[in-house]
Amino acid sequence: MAQPITVFAYMKAKPGREDELRAEMLKVVALTRKEAGCLQYDLHVHTTDPTRFAYYETWDSEESLARHAQAEHMNAFREFRKDMVDGPISIRTFLRIA
Repeated sequence: MAQPITVFAYMKAKPGREDELRAEMLKVVALTRKEAGCLQYDLHVHTTDPTRFAYYETWDSEESLARHAQAEHMNAFREFRKDMVDGPISIRTFLRIA
């Protein structure tokens, strides 16, 4: 049986672009939650810096995560965010141990 995989993804909006980025990220949330294998897909904003965002995701398998990465809405979001994100995006994957 496949083991669920958790993803933490962090990004920072360019100054003045946080509302645009947030709106697009919320669209991604709505579409992604409908994907097969998506167990959890939540968007967070930093408590004191509204330009910093984090996704917390849980997928039923690495295969489901790989399909998500190639989904049409994710390809569109990658293109959109090129002009919105300040600096590198951090994406880390983990397996739950407890």
